Amino acid sequence: MTLSNKPPFSLFHHYLQRLAKNPHLLIPGIFAWLKGWWYRIKFLLLGKHFQAGQWFRVYGPLIITGPGRVRFGNNCLIISNAIKPVCIRTLSSNALVSLGNHAGLNGTSIQCVNQVAIGQLSNIADAYITDTPAHSLDKHRRSQTVEDLPASPVTIGDNVWISVQVVILNGVTIGDNSVIGACSLVRKDVPANVFAAGNPLTIIREIES
Repeated sequence: MTLSNKPPFSLFHHYLQRLAKNPHLLIPGIFAWLKGWWYRIKFLLLGKHFQAGQWFRVYGPLIITGPGRVRFGNNCLIISNAIKPVCIRTLSSNALVSLGNHAGLNGTSIQCVNQVAIGQLSNIADAYITDTPAHSLDKHRRSQTVEDLPASPVTIGDNVWISVQVVILNGVTIGDNSVIGACSLVRKDVPANVFAAGNPLTIIREIES
């Protein structure tokens, strides 16, 4: 059984086995856990609406701006020292960015007016995810704010893998267990249990359960 298919209660045993095989990961892991606590305190002092569950770990910088809410579940992992920093920007007080249990971001950029929801066990590389077109095509666009534009929630299911340099646009839903290949543009919904890639995005094949 792969990690992605393991029930959450068996993940702790998995990590113990991983540390036994790779003891050099222990010290960096402890520092990442401590850094997670440092960011909790930092964002609290800055008045950010930020919340993270148990075993929240951060490698490298974590950038969160804007008036909205950011909610991470248990055992979430932020990697900002491999590709680029993770950056989450909320553009309204009603915005909500959520990351499910055992999920991870690696160089991901998220821009949210309404809602961006990422399911448990999902891993997102340096993708750009937005629930708003951000800029109007109207000739009077200079007088409009981002909140004047229609925003549609983005929903990424459980156990989804988003590869590098993917762009996911507003209103998209990606089903459970699906994989999006590198450098893809996702403008429409993606069903569960498929591998899709390209621009325009094409379903390459189904993923066996």
